[in-house]
Amino acid sequence: MDLEQDYQVKLDFVRKNRELLENYRFEKEASNSKQFDRLRLNIAIYNDLKSTDFEIVKFLFNQEREWRKYGKDGDVDNLYFSAFILTLFNSPEVIWQLCETKSTDFDSSIGFDGEHFLTSGIEKTYEYLESVDHPLKFDLLDYIGLTEYSCKYSQEQIDEWKKDRISYFINYKFPIRDELDFLYATNEKELFVTKFLQWIKQKKNWTSEELALYRTYAKYLEDKASEIEALKLIIEKNDNDFMMDIYNLSLSELYIEVCDYNKSFEIISELLHSSPNKNIIRDGVHQLCTIIIKKNIVDDMSRNIFNTISRQKKKYKNFSPLVDDLINEVIALMKRQGYSEQKNKLQRSKTSWWKRLFK
Repeated sequence: MDLEQDYQVKLDFVRKNRELLENYRFEKEASNSKQFDRLRLNIAIYNDLKSTDFEIVKFLFNQEREWRKYGKDGDVDNLYFSAFILTLFNSPEVIWQLCETKSTDFDSSIGFDGEHFLTSGIEKTYEYLESVDHPLKFDLLDYIGLTEYSCKYSQEQIDEWKKDRISYFINYKFPIRDELDFLYATNEKELFVTKFLQWIKQKKNWTSEELALYRTYAKYLEDKASEIEALKLIIEKNDNDFMMDIYNLSLSELYIEVCDYNKSFEIISELLHSSPNKNIIRDGVHQLCTIIIKKNIVDDMSRNIFNTISRQKKKYKNFSPLVDDLINEVIALMKRQGYSEQKNKLQRSKTSWWKRLFK
């Protein structure tokens, strides 16, 4: 695949000229976090690791730490991958950067594995810790164990964790095994689009895992038509009664986004009739309110939707502050358009009377 060669060429440029690393620096004010640029460079290093790459890898990892600190959009797996590559150098001195990463925020304290701290080997790590002072030393020892003999991890556990990491990041190893997943993970969107369309065409018997990917990939491309098709297939093959309502709500929401209000109303009407779950009813009413607000005109559909909302409101009284506010907004909108439920009932009554007269 040409990408493999392209990634290697860019790495060779950086190896020859470290000043090019500035092109990979995270800047908190910039619109582009450059996270995928760093990921691609890390992938190239992972496939051609040299001891002289240590400073490059440290730089890339520190940029991922900065990214995490400021909560910019991106994928936390790229931080974990960068940390994993750093551990491949078996250098205990990086333990402080790893330790600081785990304490960045609450999510990191849970998601960033403690095994990172001991990847140089338990014996080697404790020898290093005995030889240095650091503000985080006491907290670190409290976390992993005060001495080598009271360590909360075994060397076997650390070795097993390393194997798991290799397995987890297997798709970053060349030659590329799953081309579509690789393009998705590295945000190679232009190449991804072509492969995605080919992938859909060649699929006949979808598995549940493939359908989940179909939906994920469609979301990534912001391809509403494909996402709708994926959800329809998921619903068709679904055998979980609880998930069926959730999938139908999601499908209805997509139809609203593409302004196919008839199909959305059809789905929600069925859910309101069949679902015993008040949360589903609430979310359905929410979507009906959204349709009226987006349409912003009173026509037959808006009147039918409004009457449906009114029946649910009468039945359940209240849903949630958000949905109740939306209902009030819809009532105000319909009144501004000269419509009320009472007026509609009167109109239906008059129509029925004239129909009876001429029967």
